[in-house]
Amino acid sequence: MAFKSRLLHAVALFGFVALGSSLLAPTTQAQTQVSSGGTGVHILFQTEKWVAPKIHYTAGSGWTTSPGVAMSASTNSAYPADDGWFQFDLSTASALEFVFNDGVGVTWDNNNNANYKVTAVGTYSVVSKVTGFTTGDLVKPDDGTGFHILFKALSWSQPYIHYNAGSGWTTVPGYAMSASTYAGKFSAANGWFQYTISATSLQMAFNDGNGLWDSNLNANYVRSAAGTYAFVNQNTQTSTTAPSLSGYVNGPGYYVTSAAETSGVLTINLAVNTASSSTSYGTDLSALVVTVTKTESESVRVKIVDKNSKRWE
Repeated sequence: MAFKSRLLHAVALFGFVALGSSLLAPTTQAQTQVSSGGTGVHILFQTEKWVAPKIHYTAGSGWTTSPGVAMSASTNSAYPADDGWFQFDLSTASALEFVFNDGVGVTWDNNNNANYKVTAVGTYSVVSKVTGFTTGDLVKPDDGTGFHILFKALSWSQPYIHYNAGSGWTTVPGYAMSASTYAGKFSAANGWFQYTISATSLQMAFNDGNGLWDSNLNANYVRSAAGTYAFVNQNTQTSTTAPSLSGYVNGPGYYVTSAAETSGVLTINLAVNTASSSTSYGTDLSALVVTVTKTESESVRVKIVDKNSKRWE
């Protein structure tokens, strides 16, 4: 145990290059100088894989505490944030040695164990070659704050997440996802939505609130470890607005007074048609509310309530 403690101390003292290569991703090219002169060192970093990269560096007076310092969205118009660019500025530095990681320190980009090094003030760019993104990827490891789910909705204007975090499934369609607050490739401008769930394991599926589902081919998406995961919609169908019901429900006895769909639940208000002769309908049936809920299993649940709150289901 004593040897292990001394080894960890040595890592902190001499910099990240001392870490074993098994923890690293030796898949990047060296930095490119964008401009020279000016004040300080400015680093631009492009990633398709990480939502919140950090830079771990030394400017000559010791390394930052691992995993380093959070990078911000690029403000350089030639290196747009929505194209995956992040930046870090150190105005007091004239030289810098640095590496990048996934924001937690599990996966690193360290220039094939040689670290990145610049020896003059200016702006430098690095394009990460760490494994490119595929749907369902972990884009930031667990940081102790539960599950952060990102979803690229494509043709759906408002996606919902329906999930089971261990205590049962949410009521269909689930919860509306909000626009992503992340920068880079996973930004709202690029069509991403997000939802946070405090849990240690998760089953989930996505839908448009109107009957279209992405449920991983009916297997659901299952994750057994917390973290930030990103999914691209696998359902290419376009959301549609429910058609008018008046031509289908109106008849000699009842007519539709209103119909509205909210979050996949269709509510139809019916009233009795005026008749010159008496009908067999009782006064308690003079107004009905029919609620139709589509379930995930492609069936529907129908609830009918009269004006006296009598209910049939």
